[in-house]
Parts: sequence; C-alpha cells; structure tokens
Amino acid sequence: MTEENAPAPAASDEGSAGDESLAEKIEREQKERQLRAEMIGVGQNWYGGSEYRAEDGGTVFGAGRDLYIQQPEEDVFTIPIPAKSVECIRACFVETASQRELVARLASGSVALLRGEPRSGRWTAASSALLELGLTCHTLGAKDLKKVRPSHLRAGHGYVVRADDATWHRHPETVLDQLRAVAVASDAVIVALVPADCVVTKSVVIHEPPAAMDVFHKRINYLAEGLVSELHAYLRHLQEHIVGCRPWEAVEIAQQFAEGYRQGRALSDMIDNLPYAALTQLEKNLEKEDAPSLARHFLISSSVLFGLPEAVVSEAALALADRIRQEEQKKEEDAEEERVLQVWERLSQWVDYSRLSETEGVRGGQGRRIDVRPGLATRLLPSLWAQLPAIRPALYDWLADLVEAEDWRVQVKAAYAIGRLATCDFEVTAGRFFTPWSKEPGKARVLTWALEAAALADRDVAALVGRTLNAWATGTYNQRLAAALAYGSAIGVGNLDDALGAFHTIAVATSYLETCDAVARSVAEVYTTSTAQKVLRELARWTRGEADSERVTAALAFVRLVSMPQEHEAYPALRDHQLISDLVLLWINALSWGLSRMYGKNRIPAFTPTSWELMADWAQQAATDATVDLIVENILARTTDRLRKPWMFHLHLWNKRGTITATHFARYLRLLKDN
Repeated sequence: MTEENAPAPAASDEGSAGDESLAEKIEREQKERQLRAEMIGVGQNWYGGSEYRAEDGGTVFGAGRDLYIQQPEEDVFTIPIPAKSVECIRACFVETASQRELVARLASGSVALLRGEPRSGRWTAASSALLELGLTCHTLGAKDLKKVRPSHLRAGHGYVVRADDATWHRHPETVLDQLRAVAVASDAVIVALVPADCVVTKSVVIHEPPAAMDVFHKRINYLAEGLVSELHAYLRHLQEHIVGCRPWEAVEIAQQFAEGYRQGRALSDMIDNLPYAALTQLEKNLEKEDAPSLARHFLISSSVLFGLPEAVVSEAALALADRIRQEEQKKEEDAEEERVLQVWERLSQWVDYSRLSETEGVRGGQGRRIDVRPGLATRLLPSLWAQLPAIRPALYDWLADLVEAEDWRVQVKAAYAIGRLATCDFEVTAGRFFTPWSKEPGKARVLTWALEAAALADRDVAALVGRTLNAWATGTYNQRLAAALAYGSAIGVGNLDDALGAFHTIAVATSYLETCDAVARSVAEVYTTSTAQKVLRELARWTRGEADSERVTAALAFVRLVSMPQEHEAYPALRDHQLISDLVLLWINALSWGLSRMYGKNRIPAFTPTSWELMADWAQQAATDATVDLIVENILARTTDRLRKPWMFHLHLWNKRGTITATHFARYLRLLKDN
C-alpha cells in the first residue's frame, strides 16, 4: 500500500461532522435514515397499498393507481401479475370503447400500442384485455426494446411493457416490427404502453380513461360491499370531489373509504378528510378576506414542517410572514408606514382556518405537534405553490433559510418540501436550488434529501434527477460529492447499475477522505434484500483496486454494513452472501485500514478502527455459527504480513477476556502461524 497516497482530509467536512468518530457517524446516519423512512413511507405506494416482490428482483406495486414495475438488474425481464391483482382487475375493471378496440386488435394481431397519459389506467386496461383473451398476464421490462428476444417470452402468454421511457430507434416503426416478429415467433401477445406524443402510427389504440365515479363504484363494491348502501345518501357530496379525478385518484378514495369503514369511522368524517375535499376547501379558504392575517403563513409552514412541534412550526410561520411583508413593502413604494404584525391572533384560529390538527405530546414538556390531514402531506405545498404565484420568491427564500436551520429535522423537512416543488416545475426548482447547491460546499446532504423527494414523487421527475446525477458524477468536487450522497437513497436502489458506476468513478478519482466516506455511506444506503449480492461483489472488486481511495472506500462501506442491525429484514445478513471469498477480501481490507500508519515521522490514525471491534463480535459468534467460523478461518489463512502481529495481539486479548473459547483460540492461533 502506498501510504503517501492515502486519502487526506478535505477543506470541506461534508462527509465527517468535525471530530465525530466513525461509530458516532454511523449512529447518526441510522437516525436520519429512520426519519427519512417515516417521511417517504417506505414499503408503500401513494395510497398505502401493497407491493409484491418478484423472484427475479422486480417489484409490482398494487393497482391503487396504474400498476407499475421497479426494474431489476437484467436488461430484459418478465414478472407475472400477482393473483391478487388479477382478481382485482377482473372484479373492478370499467370497460370503455378503447378497451373493446384493444381486445379486437389483439385478437387479430400479436402486438398493439396503447397510447395515452401516464397514470390514466393504461396498465390496468392492457392487463384486462390480455385476461379477456384468456392469456396468462405478465409484465415485460426492457432497458432497450430492441433486445427483447423470443426466448424471453412464453407461448400463450400476454405481456405488458411500459415504453414511455424506452429509447426508441430512429425509425420507431422498425422497433414495432421487431416486437411483432418476436411475439409471432414465441406465440405470445404484447401490449406496449406509449405516451400521447409517441410518433408510431401502426397498431395504435388511443386510451380512453374510464369515468372516475364508475371506477369508484366498482372498487367500493370489491373492497367493502356492505358500505355501498350507506354511501347512497352521500353520493351527491362525493360526486363533487370524485368527478374530474383521474382513475388512480378515484381508486385511492375508495381505498380510504374501505379502510375507514373497517375502522368504524363515520362517512361524513371520511368525506371531510379526503385530500380532494380538503384541497377544495383550501381554495375557498384562500379567498376569505376576513381570515386571520397569519393563518395562510401558518398553513404554508405546516405543509412543510408537519409532524414537528407547534413552536417550531409557528416560529417558521412568523419568519415567512416577515419575508412576505418585506416583499410587499418593496412593491408598495408609497406606503406611509410599516405594517404591524398581528400579535394577538390565536393558534386555534390558524388551525381552524387551515383544517390542520394538533395533538399533545406524550410526556410533559414535549409540546404540541401540528399535523396535516391524511393524504395531504405530498399535495398541500404543490397546491399552495400553484394557487399563490405571487409568494413564490418569498417562499423560495424562506425554504432556503429553513435548510440552514440548526435542527436537522427542520433541514430534512424543508429539503423534502423543495423536492416536492420540483414536481411543479423541475427547471425552476433546479435553477433555484439544485444547481447552486451542487456547487456550494456543505450542501450535499440537503441536496440528497431534496432530490430523493423529487424522484419518489414522480417517475418522470425521477428520470430528470437521474440524468442530473450522471452529469455530476464527473463534475466539480462538490458536484461529485452531491452525486455520491444523492445516489445513496431510493434513487440508487432503483437505479443500482448507475449508482454503483457513479460510486466507483467518484471513489477512484478522489484524494479526499470526506468523499470516500460519502460514497461509503451511500453504498450502505443501497444495500437491500434485492441488491445485497451485487453490492458486496462490487465492494470486493474495489478491494483489489490500484487506488488507495478505492480500497479505503470499500473498507468504510463494509464497516457500515457490518454495523447494520443484522436481525432487520431490510438488511440481509452478510454471512448469507453467496461468495465467502468476497467477505474474506472485505474483512482483510477493512482490518488493514483499521490500523494506524506512519507517514514520514507522523502517525496517521486508522481509517476504520471499529473493524477490529466488529471482528471480535464475529469471532465470538464463530463458536455457535459454522458459517462465521469458516469465514474467520479463511481470513486468518489469507491474512497479510501487515495484519499478522495485530491478529496475534487481538487473539490473545479475546482469549483472556473470554470473547472466544480456548478451543477456537488454539485453532485460530495455529492457522495464523501456519500461513
């Protein structure tokens, strides 16, 4: 190892909070991960419905809106539609003229394109058509449609492929011809979902979304048949909120009603709590001239900081009011006096106006919490942004202030709010926040939170986020740091190949420890049940790299993975990795960087000192776990000269403390001396 080339601390401390130890850093990261998980609703889609894990790594999310697929690693893959979803489609599908046309076209041809807007029910319509023809229904995924081959499909099966994001050939009709040839050769049927602006003209059916009320009625009948008769008295009121909704929104309403009915809630309360009803009421409230002067500011503050203490939300609301008042006074050049802040308005007035809710803390001194009604968390701020264009400059400045707050909970909430605004206008939000932050030291973490929120909120926005991060991976130091951290989120889990490629590019090119640590943290973030094997294989490859920064990054990442709660189902146990040789390489690398080094006359502290403490835990487990025992044996058999004396010291220490048994001590000592 070339100690002179070991990563050095950078001027920026983005990756290492001051003198914070690696163990303290990992603990803080786990707390942040928990808060982010609470905010984005990990394991749920927009309506809180189910997700179905496929054997080959894909995920099919339930039909509360359009069904959609999280793509696994393969270039081409197929996933069967779950039986529960098939049952739901058969029971709830609303037939339209375009559906009948699609069935007729598929009956006489092997491929059809269903053209329409995303989230308008195209997937459900395509699946229903295939089922009506008596076909077994699958989803087909392809990064490049030209790579689909007959061997990927099965005779007598129907496939739905979402081609909205596909890279079409220069002559898209040729891609359609190839799909038709593949379908004919395999005796299968394919429906490709294409956007409204798709230029292909052959075999096209224009999708006609079903009426929202029809969708609602069908779904309620399926979910809660006993509720149907009780709803008759409220149909007129419901119609005000459902007519004009998109199909997935109507399904979402039905889901909420069915769940509320099972909980014994009153129908009138459920209608009042509908996000669409609340947004309709919001528009009426914004028109009130006699509203408390600070109520609107409190509403905006709550839409960003919901779930935090009332004092925090109110303080932010007053700061926003002050900003907006300053903006108004700049425009009112003839104003004779400064407007006086209304200090005697009551909190109850603000809450009633906004239709928010407040709850007391569990223990004394915790204060009250402000929350928004169910379903409004992701909709409220974009709605306010759309309804109140004049406040946008002040809103942007206020959010920029919030991400500078000392309270990291406020930082996270504000960053996620900015990410939600990106779904309103990505270019504006990127110009105001993302691009400047990518060049500014110390902003990589809040930028990660904002980009994650934007990508999770909308798939089209997620594609824009991905292109941005790919460009940053080879950009300036701060941009590379931002890309490293941003990929360590749901963005990287959903685009693992891009994420691992960016991580390696950044790690190899850096000379700063902070960047290595940022990449390592992100590698740990994308380690999940579906990605574990590939992540560990990639880290093992880095341990054989030529750059010290590459090997240090692998060590920092591996220590984080070993520190994860192994009993948690989201983090598969390292001992279950298919290749023991990978784990051996990773341990040897981490233990090596867990020792200090001499640089001239100066001693460089260890990069991963906790690796030896973690190895003590594994050595202790070896007494009862044959797999762990085998891994430790292989580590000792392949250890390096640099590690021989530290291993000798630790084995004697662990034996004296009773960490390992006398039998294991003797065997491990013999392995160390023989190799």
